[in-house]
Amino acid sequence: ALAAVAALATACVSYDAVAQRDDPGDRDAYCRGSGPPILVDDTCTGEVAAAAFRAAVCACGDLALAAAVTLDAFDSRTGPWTPGGAGGDLAANRGVDTGAALTVGGSAIVAGPGGLAAGARADVAGDLTVAGPLGRSSSTIAVGGAARLGGDVDVAALTVAGTLTTTAAAMVSGVVTAGGRATAPVTVPAPCPCAAADVIDVAAAIAAHAVANHDAAIGLAPDQLADARGDATLTLPCGRYYLDRAQVTGGGLAIVARGRVALFIAGGVTLDGDLSIALEPDAELDLFVGGSLNLPGRVTLGDPRRPRALRVYVASAGTIALAGGSTLAGNLYAPAADLATSAAVEVFGAILVNHWNLSAPAAVHYDRAIAVAGDACER
Repeated sequence: ALAAVAALATACVSYDAVAQRDDPGDRDAYCRGSGPPILVDDTCTGEVAAAAFRAAVCACGDLALAAAVTLDAFDSRTGPWTPGGAGGDLAANRGVDTGAALTVGGSAIVAGPGGLAAGARADVAGDLTVAGPLGRSSSTIAVGGAARLGGDVDVAALTVAGTLTTTAAAMVSGVVTAGGRATAPVTVPAPCPCAAADVIDVAAAIAAHAVANHDAAIGLAPDQLADARGDATLTLPCGRYYLDRAQVTGGGLAIVARGRVALFIAGGVTLDGDLSIALEPDAELDLFVGGSLNLPGRVTLGDPRRPRALRVYVASAGTIALAGGSTLAGNLYAPAADLATSAAVEVFGAILVNHWNLSAPAAVHYDRAIAVAGDACER
């Protein structure tokens, strides 16, 4: 699956060759297909998404969760989200620090030395795998599956329905109840695809589509949003489109996708107002952003009934801050960036970031349909 992620790293081996393969006049032929967009190098964005979004929350670095977080899952192909659906994994390549209740409807995997510093309560419905230490002396932790722990255990109480595996050197403090006990070495490979060979080359994909796109077919200028004033709306029919940047002074930006759409923005997105992305029925949108996201207003992305249909890829580092009342119904890929949420946020889909600094409650409803998004690709 990671081969699909790595494919974008070679998207612009030859700009001239790509441009010859993707004459703007081919838009009609391209739009006769359906499902997720197909890029100029024949990469299906659905296959890329299926490989990238394997957990509800994935951190290349660590997670600092100072407020309550709830993860669950649903399948948008069979109906809308309902509370408490099984699934929704939590994964971090370095560590997780929770200051409040943590509820994981799937499994939790934490690599790196940071371990899982749980707050007063942590509930994991599936398996728990932690490379480093687990808990605090005040933590009550319940695991519905098995637990494999590579460091010390310091808890008020730990309950494991399955087998609890600890290392021979581990110190265990607190009341521990388990369906079985085992002693063995515990190694935890990094669960999130953040190694250099696995990271999607968003900048390369943008560069390839700067010279091979369907802008001319709809009269879209690359600088159309480079210096917009007041509220701006960008309505995109089926096609692949390129913009230099999106900068809106004195207003916000509304993007409406009709059909299978891929939008490539070389620079950043800087707004004074709100950002909204709407998908018409059966539309798909892949948004690739090369620069930073400066979003002081409310962010409302996608359709909660079809989170699988929206994928946002960000190349830059820095911080993505979400204001109060924001809702993300889609999948956010920003492995070099930090996500900061200081007000309650609800996510339908998945998040892959470097760090998540959270100081207000959050709920993430993973859409299991993203795992088979590539099946719908039609070239």
